[in-house]
Amino acid sequence: MRRKIKDILGLVILLLAVTSSNIVFGQEFQFEEVVKLDSTVTKDELFNRARSWFGKTYNNEKYVIATEDRSTGEISGNGSMNYNTRKLYFGVGAVIGDVDYKINIYVKDGRYKYVFHSFRHTGSYVGGSSPISYGMLTKDSEVPKPSRGGANSKAWNDIREQTEIKIKKTIEGLKSSMSIKYEGSGEW
Repeated sequence: MRRKIKDILGLVILLLAVTSSNIVFGQEFQFEEVVKLDSTVTKDELFNRARSWFGKTYNNEKYVIATEDRSTGEISGNGSMNYNTRKLYFGVGAVIGDVDYKINIYVKDGRYKYVFHSFRHTGSYVGGSSPISYGMLTKDSEVPKPSRGGANSKAWNDIREQTEIKIKKTIEGLKSSMSIKYEGSGEW
């Protein structure tokens, strides 16, 4: 009887763990879209366009690109943007910092898919004080407790708003680059 109870409790704990991990994943702050182009644009051409976009968008693509697989049509990497604000709230100096994220671009003939995800905020050291970091950005309206101090809805909402504005501009640049023929180092 005790063994059955332990088995049932183990199963309940496993189900709760799986359910809660799906809930957290479902709330992730991410931007994703499949973009269809002219069906005559080849996978190889789109791969070159995406590779070129990485090089133009980030200071040094060698440090950004983590996966570059022409055969599967995947380029993945890590990006970072500065979070700065003109808003005033408690601890703003220690909250100003960086938002790091991951980028995945998948290409096929006539279309590509981008995913910007895993956004993570890290604050800055100010005057000997520890940073105030909010960690993983989510769509959750509940403000998480940062690495130091109490939760601050002004900071949380502003970090997400600024991130969204900057990523949307980055996506505009990607779409523009993906719609222009790759010139490469051909005839010159």
